[in-house]
Amino acid sequence: MVLGVAGVGKTTFGRHLASALKIKFLDIPEFVRERKLYSRYDKKSQSYLIDLRKISIAVGAELMGEKAVIASIYAFKPRGIDVEMVFVLRVKPTELIRILKERGYPPAKIRENVLAELIDQPLHEAVSKFEADKIIQLNVTGCDLSKLALEAAEKIAKGDIKLLNSEVDWIKTLEEEGSLERVLKFIESSNNNSEI
Repeated sequence: MVLGVAGVGKTTFGRHLASALKIKFLDIPEFVRERKLYSRYDKKSQSYLIDLRKISIAVGAELMGEKAVIASIYAFKPRGIDVEMVFVLRVKPTELIRILKERGYPPAKIRENVLAELIDQPLHEAVSKFEADKIIQLNVTGCDLSKLALEAAEKIAKGDIKLLNSEVDWIKTLEEEGSLERVLKFIESSNNNSEI
């Protein structure tokens, strides 16, 4: 499973990893839209309202007896499927702001995702759902995701995937760079034109 906030490259990394491993790839947002596994679309938050239990059942049925790479914003266990490893992709908050602005995300969604990244929310959710020894954190800031996916596939084949694990502490990193205050102001800002 490949997890992380919007904009970190889950789909790109996941597709390349699945291709390198010669297994199926399942992008959960796409799967949810195609199968209409949402109750409605909330225009204000610009997101689908979903039931993770329904998604768990549908993904479990889709992948029964198959190996796959699953890309998702949400940490969940597909029904009847053993998740062998979980990649949590991480991007430096200053870079994430740039990426999400370029993608046209509204300021409120950018702030929501940057805050989640800053406080390690995707990692905490992964730890709450899966065994800690299955989790590999990857700092993908500025990385070529296709090369990283190939490297990950090679390490999986050799059994030394843990060598890719990164320790990420964005608060410390941003503090050392002198940009923590600006990121916090951006998150707290109610001004839609706030810049980083």
